[in-house]
Amino acid sequence: MTLAGLTIPTLPAVAVRGLIPLGSLTVLSLSLAATAYVYFLGPAQERVAHTEQHYQTAKQAHASLQRSRIQQERARVAQRQLEQARELLPTHDEFPSVAMALLELAKRERIAIPGMNYDIKKPEGGLPAKATIAFRAAGAYAAMYQFIHRLETADPYLVIESLDVASEHKGSDAARVGVGIRVVTFLRQNDIPVQSS
Repeated sequence: MTLAGLTIPTLPAVAVRGLIPLGSLTVLSLSLAATAYVYFLGPAQERVAHTEQHYQTAKQAHASLQRSRIQQERARVAQRQLEQARELLPTHDEFPSVAMALLELAKRERIAIPGMNYDIKKPEGGLPAKATIAFRAAGAYAAMYQFIHRLETADPYLVIESLDVASEHKGSDAARVGVGIRVVTFLRQNDIPVQSS
């Protein structure tokens, strides 16, 4: 047989009959491979993609749960710290001792406090009651500086809310300072009566 000037040799019939089982096996193998691809590999890839999507969703949910757990733990720690801080606050019955401690501190620093006013505000929404002590203090500048420093570094529940400074001249060589001070503390709730004097 010739095709475009090329000669294709013909196979003897015995050789062709010997190739039929091999050709049939090749066609059968190709058919099985195509069938396996269509019926097994395609759905398996879909299942893998579906499983990957579920894995990513579960991974995001796990990360969200971890963040929630961390936030809850931080909230518990903050709640414990708040409860500990509230335990440090004085009660209404201990409030006069805070005023006495201020007077003792002033006496140690040679600061004169002629009188004090106090005010306790009614607590709102479960918060501690705000108690204010207002007084006028007078003394030498260095002693006043030391007194105010000690007030600032006193217990964490005592806060200087305002200072009003004016100089006082008593004698020719002593520079005296007069300071109006408003100190605030908070009181734990123990049926606190609201009063002012």
